[in-house]
Amino acid sequence: MKSGMDTPFTNELSAKEQTAVFKSGTGKGIRLKAMQPFYDFIFKYLVEEAELHNGEALLPQNGKPVVIITSHGPGLAWAPVLALLGKHYVDFGYGDLVGGMVPHKAVFLVPGLKAYYEKVLGTPTSVSTVDELTRLLKTREIQVIGTAPEGANCLLSFKEYVGPFRSRGMIAAAIRGDADLVLVAHQGAETWNQQIKLPFGLSLPNSFGLRGVNIALPPYKKLDHYVAQCKAYKPTMKARDFKVRSTRECRLMLHVEAEQIRAEMNLMTDKVKTLLAGRRMQRLVKQNG
Repeated sequence: MKSGMDTPFTNELSAKEQTAVFKSGTGKGIRLKAMQPFYDFIFKYLVEEAELHNGEALLPQNGKPVVIITSHGPGLAWAPVLALLGKHYVDFGYGDLVGGMVPHKAVFLVPGLKAYYEKVLGTPTSVSTVDELTRLLKTREIQVIGTAPEGANCLLSFKEYVGPFRSRGMIAAAIRGDADLVLVAHQGAETWNQQIKLPFGLSLPNSFGLRGVNIALPPYKKLDHYVAQCKAYKPTMKARDFKVRSTRECRLMLHVEAEQIRAEMNLMTDKVKTLLAGRRMQRLVKQNG
């Protein structure tokens, strides 16, 4: 795993204030070290080997919160990357940071999952608006948070691995909340997925290259290798834009920003595919050596 140290995190809140505003697993995040049961399970039962490239991009700088935008991938392809990121923070001494991940709200329709996401994955279920998330980032009550903006588009297969974003709220909150944006691309869990493609390799017009559907159902075979890569991203939009521009202007600018992020993530995915192919070749040579 390629990683590096970074500037220590300094919270703007006093210790007394932190105690007053934060209770782990109650809808406003968890201490990242509380994710250990999750990532221990992933690396014991679902992933044989995993590596994270440029992990130093994840670590806080100058006391700023971190907002992570990751590709979703089909089905549970997101689970190993969440485990990798959580473990990375703990391994580098940032396990006391408060954070979590934001899934598609539909997962909470399954009984018991809402409580699990709150307590184990830190989902801020008590936060329902971009304004509230922005406030929590500004006050540093939430210090690390992430999402996969493709949302339900993970059920569909597009020409590009990272599909169209269904939500841009996290990107807006990051910009307004003066947070550092980090992009994450990953590969390796595609073997858990079965694609049903349109015939003759066709894609639907005016659909961002929609070419089929993804079916990712258990049982999940243990992955031989999983690779993720991080990259710091500097948005072109500024917090000031949301104050001085019209709602329409901000909406259009945010759409352009989101598409730029998606394009960057697809380029990152190409590199990760090459890294993964190299690791699998090394493994094959070793097995047959």
